[in-house]
Amino acid sequence: MGRPEYPLKLTVNGHEISRVVIDQHYKENHPELSDPLILELVKELDGRFFAVEAVRGDFEYFRAEPLFLDSKPHRVIFLLCVGDDFLGVVNAFRVKG
Repeated sequence: MGRPEYPLKLTVNGHEISRVVIDQHYKENHPELSDPLILELVKELDGRFFAVEAVRGDFEYFRAEPLFLDSKPHRVIFLLCVGDDFLGVVNAFRVKG
């Protein structure tokens, strides 16, 4: 599975983002989601700040929850790369409200 890249301008944790890369891992357990739906969830991150959950090399990992899609809460696990302008979606799924 590849990692499709989409142009999207937003600011997360003060980082100017110009593109979003979505890991396709979510399809294994959450086939009800799609890249366009995940992009809608990612748009909710704009202008917000999140606590860093982990750091691995140049990557900072975060968890955002709840993010709402059709009034249903979801969690998005994402990363920011220090020194680059992309946001990587590691996983996304619905959570109990």
